[in-house]
Amino acid sequence: MKARGVVIIDFEFEGGFKEAGEQQVALEDAISKLVTGNKSVVYHQVDMKERRGDNPPDISKMKFRNS
Repeated sequence: MKARGVVIIDFEFEGGFKEAGEQQVALEDAISKLVTGNKSVVYHQVDMKERRGDNPPDISKMKFRNS
């Protein structure tokens, strides 16, 4: 069986891009620790982008495309 775990974390930074970059590194490290040694994990990826708007998304309604 295959499954995909999706996590959304919204951040708000006072320090701008520098603080966002530092937090992205911390997030990548945390995810790496979570998946390292877990034989069930076949792939992982971390990405951080600028967020727009104030309403949180509903991840149960999100659609992912393969490219």
